[in-house]
Amino acid sequence: MSKTLAVFNMKGGVGKTTTAYNLAVGLVKFHSAKVLLVDIDPQGNSSVSLGIPIWELELQLKDVLQKRATVDEVVIFSKSGVHVIPSNILLAEEEIPISGLPGRELLLRKALSNISNNYDFVLIDCPPNIGVFSVNALMASQEVIIPVDMSYLGLLGINAVERAITMVRSALDHPIELAGVLGTRFDGRNKLSKEVLSSLEQHFGSKMFQAVIPETVKLREAPSYGISIYDHDPTGAGAQAYEDFVTEIVSQYE
Repeated sequence: MSKTLAVFNMKGGVGKTTTAYNLAVGLVKFHSAKVLLVDIDPQGNSSVSLGIPIWELELQLKDVLQKRATVDEVVIFSKSGVHVIPSNILLAEEEIPISGLPGRELLLRKALSNISNNYDFVLIDCPPNIGVFSVNALMASQEVIIPVDMSYLGLLGINAVERAITMVRSALDHPIELAGVLGTRFDGRNKLSKEVLSSLEQHFGSKMFQAVIPETVKLREAPSYGISIYDHDPTGAGAQAYEDFVTEIVSQYE
């Protein structure tokens, strides 16, 4: 059975896209999984990071949400082996029209319903807010991964993320679960990084992933080449940390 996971945080700069696309590639590369990555962030960063020329798209996610195209017509097979439903900034221009559609919170869930079982994992890269696109992502998902960067503001933003998930559970009656919280942008030389990680571990307990993603230049560079960290810096700390994270994800669903 396919697992659909949203990668979500309302704060930007937490490594959300870095996590989404490296998790997707890692599942394919190390576990031969069939993976669909849905880029519902209008910035299109996950799509770009997988080498997709987003400004040359004839069809994209907005066309699926507006029922102008089927998912099969939009999916792109990336060179990494990940199937991608891409987006670009034109998705943002359609936010108001999409927000006015009947059943607007369920548009993505319905669009994916016919194809999700073709995949072992469906990953959804969310925008850094709780607008209609993030709500669609959460409503389409069984569980949510929350990347949190090692900053005071990252720690402070946890309350807002938890409130958003509670809202989806209660107001929209969707029993989404927490897959786990991933510490990102960790600098072992930095006292604040250690304090934030400790606070997260105390708050989330067993829901903290054991893998911790370091702050590295190579992780920031990789998207500019349209490749994963495993291809850009295969022996580096970032690649090892994400490979460990991928292993944890797989072990949860074995």
